[in-house]
Amino acid sequence: MKNDLNIKALTFDTGGTILDWHSGFKEGFKKIRDKNNLNFSTPEYANLMRKKSLEKVTNQNNNNLINFDKAHQIAVEEIIIEKKLNVTEEEKYFLYYITPTKLKVWPDFLNPFQLLKKKYFCVSFTLLSNRLVYTNSKANNISWDLVLSCETLEAYKPNIEAYKKTANLLQFKPEECLMIACHSFDLNAAQKAGYKTAFVKRDKEWGKNTLINVDGKYDFVVNNFSELQKILDN
Repeated sequence: MKNDLNIKALTFDTGGTILDWHSGFKEGFKKIRDKNNLNFSTPEYANLMRKKSLEKVTNQNNNNLINFDKAHQIAVEEIIIEKKLNVTEEEKYFLYYITPTKLKVWPDFLNPFQLLKKKYFCVSFTLLSNRLVYTNSKANNISWDLVLSCETLEAYKPNIEAYKKTANLLQFKPEECLMIACHSFDLNAAQKAGYKTAFVKRDKEWGKNTLINVDGKYDFVVNNFSELQKILDN
């Protein structure tokens, strides 16, 4: 496959596509479970925390916006009530505020990313809060050319305005930007805004039973970042 598109900027979804939130959340719940001698499935609770928080940030209008830190807090509080968990305020804080800063980068990302940076402007265009993206990026040695959090944009994906604002701030036409994500809802909205799109498969994003849903027609569909780097550098 040859890249003959006039792409100048790569905009990366970061939570999920770049960072392994599932393993991080699972480890956080494991620490609380083991400390209190509780009995529950840590993968299940990790996914529930992600599902609840993701729904909260992606289903917002422009009034009373909350960032992903607040969404994590609400999600954890809901889980504690629904599952009748007996945990302290300190443990609750650990789950929603500290645990999301301990995420690891997917192993296929860093080397191809460094090569792509030589040719393209590489931007974290993320639902994550500013705090979460800079903390996790620094811990994983990810050096972005720019971070554009939806928190800063004051428009949350998949709101089309978030994509338009990002292209405008980069001073590129939308069609000169390539949205890279493992989520079809993100890519489908990017397409509507005029972006080129690349779907990166993450078969462990939701743990070992992840179902990959390529719900659209994209410019590129790849299994990993090595594949994408070879295409884009072609």
